[in-house]
Amino acid sequence: MIVDLRTYTMAPGRLAAFLEMYEKEGLPIQTRYLGKPIGYFMTEVGALNQVVHLWGYESMADREQRRNAMDLDPDWIAYRKKSAATGNMLSQENKILKSTSFSPL
Repeated sequence: MIVDLRTYTMAPGRLAAFLEMYEKEGLPIQTRYLGKPIGYFMTEVGALNQVVHLWGYESMADREQRRNAMDLDPDWIAYRKKSAATGNMLSQENKILKSTSFSPL
């Protein structure tokens, strides 16, 4: 298993607006292709105004196939354009995590 860990940093005061729009419009599209996330969190201590989410895949090939299919979906394209126009997000960081032999996942 691999985990795609994504951290989005939002403009101060824009986190709630991002989460509201994402839950209503973005999440249903993503779950159609990616399944349910392992977790979806917001920071409480440390670097604030961040959303951290984790998506699990069987392999890099599985991840690539699912994300490529989603990227072609007209609903996802429209959502990304609408989300970008809000100016909510300042930066994005992605990491691919590989399970250790003793990981529970």
